[in-house]
Amino acid sequence: MSSIVGVFTNRDGADAACRLLEQAGYDQEAVSVLAPPPDAPLGRPAPLLQRGESMLRTGVKWGIVGALVVEAPFVALFFFVPADGAIKMLMLASAWKFGAAFGAWLGVMFGGERGLDQDAAEEYEQRLANGAWLVAADVRRRHRSAARGAMVESGASEARDIRGTLEARRPFALLPARPKTRRPA
Repeated sequence: MSSIVGVFTNRDGADAACRLLEQAGYDQEAVSVLAPPPDAPLGRPAPLLQRGESMLRTGVKWGIVGALVVEAPFVALFFFVPADGAIKMLMLASAWKFGAAFGAWLGVMFGGERGLDQDAAEEYEQRLANGAWLVAADVRRRHRSAARGAMVESGASEARDIRGTLEARRPFALLPARPKTRRPA
């Protein structure tokens, strides 16, 4: 996946680029805006997702899923296969490893599409810290020049192609956070 990223000095230019991209037919999911911290240049922006982090997370998640998907049929077969107990245990002990390895490989391959290279992530974090606005659009290869033109027309000081996605890093959590609710008194 590739994106076009425009660097803007103010919000008005970023909003104008979003409007032009929307008029060109891109939906809101394809265009993302990252704003500088409120106290820029003193504040620190939210860190950006790096490709290695994304690959690690999806690799672990898909590895667990792969192990479970492959192991479940073997547990069912454990009761029906007329074999010695040691052979059954060997089958159970080795089957999940193949599923985990294959699932992790798939996860790493899919996870490589998200995030930025470390150098690009650090550069864009620095630009955010200095007060710049970033607009990223996920576009097809044949529409890249038009998206770049829309950003430059809107006042971008720079518009370039990047490999990956421009998104803020989210904290890792095994379970989604539950909204806190108040109990009636």
